Order: sequence, then structure tokens, then C-alpha cells
Amino acid sequence: MFSPRITAAITHRVLREIFRDARSLLFLLVAPGVLIIFVRYLFDTPEQFAPTGAMMLGTFPMLTLYLVGSTMVIRERLRGTLETVLASPASRLDLVAGYLCAAVTVSVVQAVITVPLGLRLSDIEMAASPWLLFPVIALCGVFGMSLGLAFSAVCRTEEQAAQMLPGLMVPQLMICGVPWPVAEMADWLQSVERYVPLSTVTRSMTATREHADGGTALIGNGIGMVAISVVALVCVAMVVRRRTA
Repeated sequence: MFSPRITAAITHRVLREIFRDARSLLFLLVAPGVLIIFVRYLFDTPEQFAPTGAMMLGTFPMLTLYLVGSTMVIRERLRGTLETVLASPASRLDLVAGYLCAAVTVSVVQAVITVPLGLRLSDIEMAASPWLLFPVIALCGVFGMSLGLAFSAVCRTEEQAAQMLPGLMVPQLMICGVPWPVAEMADWLQSVERYVPLSTVTRSMTATREHADGGTALIGNGIGMVAISVVALVCVAMVVRRRTA
């Protein structure tokens, strides 16, 4: 049974854990924008950087929150916090809802910082207004943390979770258009790119760069991010139940 009070308490605990020190604050809230600015000056002109920069506005927040989520369940399991929570009146729905609320909170704050840095200091030209970019980038962050939580739930150690980044996320990043255009890749890589989860992020950001309202591409890929996030969080609830029974 869902309890807003218990969910709020779990959300507060998760946020306190995420922002437990200044390094975590810098990593989550400042690093994405700073990295975008750094990469901008690897290109000669803003026009050359625009396609890559637009995708980075979504992928960098997504990856930072993925890294945070990928160890969260493991740490709580090792500390005994997870078992304590599930032994209390809190349900698995409360637990997952608490994680989701924390992800939304962090993602919104992250988007509020990243969008001005990306648009003003990196000269990224976007057809969509900042008011559309905020929720889209926040959704990218929630998407990343949901994937991270799912991987964290199925891994037994932080080392196993860390291996997921080079094993699963980096290959997706390499073929989703951030390092080089998808159109210049081999045909078979272009076919693979259509179906990897990270492509929903890069395609959504490209849509906001090309269309004022994002168009059907933004709607379709946004729905894809939401669907994958829901599946990931459902998996978290199922795996937590099995391992803590």
C-alpha cells in the first residue's frame, strides 16, 4: 500500500545520501555544464558544435545520474538500510516511489543549472525554448537514474556495477551520435543505434535543436524514455523483493 508520508521520508533519506558531501554536489550539478563548455572549445565554431552540444545537454546529466543510481541499492543493501526499510511499514512501492521522487528532484535542479551553462556559455543554438528544454533534460536525468537503479539492484558489489558503464553504456554512447554523426557510420551500426536505450536521449535532444516544439521525434523518444524508466523501476521492485525476502 502506498504511503505519501513514508515515500517522502525515503525521498529525504535518498537525497541526503546523494548530497552527503560537496564532491557529490559538484559532480551532479556542476560537472555536466562544465564538461559541455570544455568540449565546446574543441570545435572551431558554435555551428560545428551545435549537433554534438545539443546531445550532450541530455547525455551528460543522464550519465551522471546513472552513475549515482548504479551504486545506490548496493550500498543500502550492504549497510543493511534496505532490509531495515523493508522490515518497516514501508512497501516496495514506497521504496521505488521514494527513489523516483529523489531522481526527479535532482534532475530538475540539474537541468536548471545545465541549460543556462549550455545555452549561454557554450553558444548552443536550440530551436526549442528553454522552458521545453528543462523538462526534457530532467526526463533524461530520471531515465539515467532509473537505469542505474536497475543495474544496482541486480549487481552484488559496486565493482560489478562499475563494470556496467564501460560494458553497456559507453558502447551506446559511441554509436548514438555524440562522438560523430550517425549518418556517417556503417549501415549496420545505424540499424543498431535505432534500438539502444541511449538513442532515446540523443534523438530527443536533436529534436529540440531542430524543431521549436520537438515534433513527433521528441514525443516518440520521450515516451520511450518513460517506458524504459518504468520497466527499470519495476525490475528494481521485483529484484529487491527477491533478494531481501
